[in-house]
Amino acid sequence: MIKTLLFFGFASALAIGAASAADLCNDDHMKQMDQMIADMTDDAKQKEAMAALDQSKAAMKDGDTDECMKYMGEAHAAMGL
Repeated sequence: MIKTLLFFGFASALAIGAASAADLCNDDHMKQMDQMIADMTDDAKQKEAMAALDQSKAAMKDGDTDECMKYMGEAHAAMGL
């Protein structure tokens, strides 16, 4: 049972990871990231993640998906994801 749950969890993570980069550079994901960053308890990491997310949002607004994903990756790393 546990192996089955782990397998499906892993399969779901792969499916999500296979989504195109543009899927993360949208308003819904940015709102989700805002909430996750607001819930962080490490102030230094929170500031680092917010700075990267702000740059990601600016790139998204400019239509630069590559830059958006670059800074999204930095935000995720600061969040420990």
